[in-house]
Amino acid sequence: IVGLLLTLGAAVTPAQTSRARSALRFHAATAEARAAIDQRVQIHVSLLRGVAGYMASGVEVDRERFRRYIERLDLTNSYPGVEGGGFSARVRPEDRAALEGAVRSWGQPEFRLWPDGPRDETHAIILLEPLNARNRRALGFNMFSEPARRAAMERARDTGVAAASGAVRLVQEQGEIQPQSGFLIYVPVYAGGGLPTGVDARREQLLGFAYSPFRADDLLRGIFADRDRSEVAFAIYDGSRPDAAALLHRSPHFGGPNYRPAFTASETLNVAGRPWTILYSSQPAFDASGDAYVAPLAAVVGALLS
Repeated sequence: IVGLLLTLGAAVTPAQTSRARSALRFHAATAEARAAIDQRVQIHVSLLRGVAGYMASGVEVDRERFRRYIERLDLTNSYPGVEGGGFSARVRPEDRAALEGAVRSWGQPEFRLWPDGPRDETHAIILLEPLNARNRRALGFNMFSEPARRAAMERARDTGVAAASGAVRLVQEQGEIQPQSGFLIYVPVYAGGGLPTGVDARREQLLGFAYSPFRADDLLRGIFADRDRSEVAFAIYDGSRPDAAALLHRSPHFGGPNYRPAFTASETLNVAGRPWTILYSSQPAFDASGDAYVAPLAAVVGALLS
């Protein structure tokens, strides 16, 4: 009896210690993932602030000047997942014809604002680089006509800071065989380049938005390309709760039906004013690592000796 009691203690204590160590490792892995996402988002916000400053600088901007500016940032090569950098202009009804003519003179003879229909306010994409086949599909699109985009643009306009949209299907995804969920980040551009005081002044002096569209799967895969993803898997949802309709990205082995992870966690991350819910789960490679074998070994040896 004494031997068995000692065996029980020798097995339970290492088991508890091992689980505590694994829990700390799991927490560190989730913290690293959260920091990586947050850091990448902050980089993109900083780049968009630069684009906003350029657009508000008073320099006469056309497509060629804008192309050279975005080309120096090297967005698509340095940061996988971002479709490019663009500018969405605020267009009042009386200025529509003049704007369409100006953009057509930049070498876009087919440019038009869409979707059609009378609007009290239009925010149309007039610049988007690199101007590849995917981004050409978005030129002229009135982003204010879509609720998720409009909500983010209104938040950016009224607060003066960057704002991310909810999950959307990017215009660039039209015709794609495997479309991805996407989102956009907006930074407002005001007349004079400064931040007007008060919401009414910001609404009146708004010129448009510097913005970037993102493909969520490409973005997250790019963030974690250099990290070992065999130990911790995750799923990311737009919003404050996990909703299948708002899924942005899921690790290949997350939530497998034949495996019960030893550790799971969830948290909410603020992405440019928009909540993302992240679910984490440990993978077999993680659960099998460490010194978890000590407890069952102590139990078997102790029982035999007893």
